[in-house]
This record gives sequence, C-alpha cells and structure tokens, in this order.
Amino acid sequence: MENTHKFSMESTHDLLSKSLSMPQQIFRFHDIADVAISSDSALVNEFFEAEYGYHRTPERHRDDVQDAPAQPGFPRAALDFHLGGTAPAGYTRHIHKVLARWEYQIDLQPGAVDLRVFGNRAAVAMVHHMLVHPSLRWLSANHNTLLLHAGAVAKNGKSLIFTGKGGAGKTTTTSLVLASGQGWQIHADDYVFLGEKHSQAYVTRSHLYRDLLNWVPEVRARLTPWEGTRLEFFGALRKYSREGIKWPVRLSPQRLWPGTPIASTATPAAILLLERADVPIPVLKPIRSLLETASDLLQMNFGEARHFLTLLRKAGRLDDAWLDAWKNQEARLIARSLRTIPTYRLVLPFSESAKGAQASLMPFLDELIK
Repeated sequence: MENTHKFSMESTHDLLSKSLSMPQQIFRFHDIADVAISSDSALVNEFFEAEYGYHRTPERHRDDVQDAPAQPGFPRAALDFHLGGTAPAGYTRHIHKVLARWEYQIDLQPGAVDLRVFGNRAAVAMVHHMLVHPSLRWLSANHNTLLLHAGAVAKNGKSLIFTGKGGAGKTTTTSLVLASGQGWQIHADDYVFLGEKHSQAYVTRSHLYRDLLNWVPEVRARLTPWEGTRLEFFGALRKYSREGIKWPVRLSPQRLWPGTPIASTATPAAILLLERADVPIPVLKPIRSLLETASDLLQMNFGEARHFLTLLRKAGRLDDAWLDAWKNQEARLIARSLRTIPTYRLVLPFSESAKGAQASLMPFLDELIK
C-alpha cells in the first residue's frame, strides 16, 4: 500500500502503546511470520495464549521466540488491544452480531500489519478472526506460503489436506481420522500452511459445533458441563437463525485429542476436496479440472477473508491494486500446490454412522499416505 495509508497520529499511538501494561506476547509461525499481541487486559492475553500457545513453545520449535524483538525484515502482524475505554479520534467503529463492538485502525505496509483496537470482551475473538488471522494470511502469501482453509492430519511424515466449502465436512473428517487412532497426528484444524515442498501446522483451538458430537460422540466426555451447555445452546441458536449465527465452543487440540502428538512439518501426500453426495460409502474421484479447482479454492479462501476486506473498506484502507496483488499471489500459490501435490475429490455420504464412516474412510486414507 502507498504511504498515504500510514497513520497520521503516530504520537497518539506511541502514548497508547505505553499504556498497554501487560507483557507483550510473541508467537512465531515457523519461518513465515510473527504475531505480536500487546494489551492492558489479562483476558486478551489469555485468549491469544489459548489460541496460539503452541507457536510460542521453544521446545517444540527451535525458531520460536518469546518476548523477543522483531527481526529486521521478518514479517509481523502486531495487535494493540485495549479492553474497554474510549478510542481517540480517527478510529472506525464496528459492531458484529450485536454483541461484539470495537473501534479500530489498520496500517498495512510491506512485511508489517499494525492493528489498534478498543473493544469489549465479545470483540476479542472476533478481532482475532477478522483482523489478526487474515493479516497473518496476507503476510504468509507475501512470504511464498499459502495459508489454506483446510483441516489436515499427518502420519509417517506425510500429510493429508482436507479442504472444501463450508459444510463439506473438514472438521468432521479430520475428527474421524484422529478418533480412529492408528498413528495419525494432529496437523491443522481450520487452516494449514502450504509451502513449496512442505505443509506446516497452524495450531489453534478447534471450533466445535453441536453436530460434531453425532459423528465423534467421545468428544462429549472431554467437555466441561459449562462447555457442554454452551455447545447445546449455540447449536440451537444456529438452527433457529438458519446458519446466521454460528458461535463455536473452542477447545485446544491437547484436550480434544489427549495423547495425540502434533506434527509440525510434513510432506503433503494429497489434497482432498470434500463433497457431499447421495453415495453409500466414501468415493475417491479425480478432480474435474485443474483450473476450475484452483478457482474454487481461491474463491473459498477469499470468502473466508470477507470480514477483513469489509473492515478495510469501512476504514478507507482497501486499495484495489493491493487486493488484486494479494489475489494474484494466492492464485499462484494455489496453482503451485495443485501442480505438485496429488489432488482428488473425496465424496462423502450425506449420512452414515460414525463407526461406519471410519470403517469405509480409513482404507482410502491409509493407501494415500503410503
């Protein structure tokens, strides 16, 4: 973006940053980018520690850092979050689904995103979803790495990437595989990094919805009574609103899959585009068209970024040339992945018992991972 997108209130920002009394959190995503969180609230820090804590653990990643300064030239998304309070002049106000309210500023420069927010408690998760995560995705694309909307599992150093439109069954499929045991490892729940030769874990809390319990009933035993109540309430609200209101219950992968290791890096064995159809058992089919598949994945990824783009536009920060460059870069990265990773359509039945789905699905996947 041009320099006209820089903030005009640098002195105000410096003053606000000094008032953020909690220790800064630094999360490093492999060799791709950092996310830095500064706040005046323990609640905000606790949220991001729960969401991104895996990426802050030095013993799991040698390149992870904790409370370290940015490396010169290393991509970073930085969030300054004030819980409550009144924002100075020049901030844009936003309300999401009545409950989440915040005022914000955004500055995007090559290799850096600065986010400044005054928000309420309900805004913390939304700011992560709508601002922090897509900022990391944009930085990743510029670092020659695709952050693809997908679930993923790994075994024997190889990964399977499950992707598809909303409702296709990404979380259900990854959950069925992990619930089967058989040496499978956690790799990603909602997004996965795809580089030139490797897939890399993007470990966040899993977003659970009530329907998952029909497929993986053992998950219910891992919920606290309060989490179970919330899952039922949010499920009823989602049904009543006809998919208009979707609030998940968040659970760490360690709690959801106790004893299951996380694979940080793997070699992709296959990309599986999930579909639902009236078939008796899962069916593996070739993709119809490489160009059509690439277009579908690009559309899906940017559909997930719609709130980010709305917030940029609302704040007067959305530049058409910048957006075209991002889309073109992700299109190139998607095309690269489809050229180098075997890609198939995995057609799943509309309904099947959990045990039946596992029994019919696992032979396909075991064969792909060999």
